[in-house]
This record gives sequence, C-alpha cells and structure tokens, in this order.
Amino acid sequence: MDGLRRLATVPDVSSFAPERVVFSSIFEALSRVIRADRPELSAEAQALGVDLDRLNPAYPIEAWRKLTALVAQALHPQVTGPVAEYRLGQRLIREYGSTLMGRALLATLRVLGPRRAFSRVSRSFRTANNFTEDRVTQHGPNHFELWLNELDTPYLSQGVLQAALEAAGARNCSVEVIKRDAAGTTYRCQWD
Repeated sequence: MDGLRRLATVPDVSSFAPERVVFSSIFEALSRVIRADRPELSAEAQALGVDLDRLNPAYPIEAWRKLTALVAQALHPQVTGPVAEYRLGQRLIREYGSTLMGRALLATLRVLGPRRAFSRVSRSFRTANNFTEDRVTQHGPNHFELWLNELDTPYLSQGVLQAALEAAGARNCSVEVIKRDAAGTTYRCQWD
C-alpha cells in the first residue's frame, strides 16, 4: 500500500513541456543578415542574450521573436511590420542556404520539388526549432493549405515558405496568410 501512495504523489508530467527554442542554424542566418546590413544591431542582439560571434545551440522563442522584429523593422522601416517580417523571412532562406544545415535542406528541397517537399514540412521546420507542428491539405497538384502552430512570427514564416518553395523549383508561387487564430496560422500555397 505504501508503494501505491508514493505513486499517487508523482507530479503531472504534462506540466514539464519542453521550452520552445529556435536552433543556432537559423540564428546563424539571421546573424549573417545583421552583419551584412545592420552591424549596429549586434549590441541589441547581445542585450537579448544572443552573442552573434558565439552562438549557443538554441535560444528561447522570445529572443527569436524580438530579434527578428527588430531586424525586420531596421531593414525595412518604410513598410508595415508584417511586410517587413515577410521580406526578412525571404532573406533568411537565402542566408540559411549559406549554412551547413541550410545547404543540405535546400539541396533536398530542389531534388524533391515543391509538391513532394510538402511531405517534409515538419522535418524542414524542425531543422530550425523544436516546436513546429503542421497540417497539410492538398487542394490540387500545385495548391496546398498549410497550418502551422505559428503564433510568434507568422509573416516571417510566410516569407520563409515563399522563398523555400521558390528554392524547391516552384514557378510563379504565392503564399498567403488566410487565417490566424489562437492555435496557429493557415497559409495558402500555390504555384504554376
């Protein structure tokens, strides 16, 4: 009976959810953008706990959210936050392609092509973070809806998706945010 009583006091493990983190491979791409275009933002990155010269393996999502918003507005002060984040997302994919992890991912996307790449969305995003969940609905050969549990940087992800589809070989592609709610963001992805 004493053993059963001890089992009853075991804490609920659902409260031990892992911290949402973004991996250094994508921070490396962001670091390249900052160094090339806005080196003065290095101090602000440092204030957020991100040393661009010595990246940690991962950072809390909050550091990612704040730093990407800061960089997006610094690079594109003439446009609204969502447009600036979208443009930064496109740029991040180009810079990510210069990293070891990014080169491997983009090479895989080129081999797969855009349609088959959708079967790997989870794996692709998991090279950048530990929390992305997705649901893909195919409406036609070149028309997909993608739901991501993306609450922090939906327009940055829109730009990332656009650039990734183009890298995978999609022609005349468009990625639109069609729905946002408390659980995530839905994107419409189409191409010729």
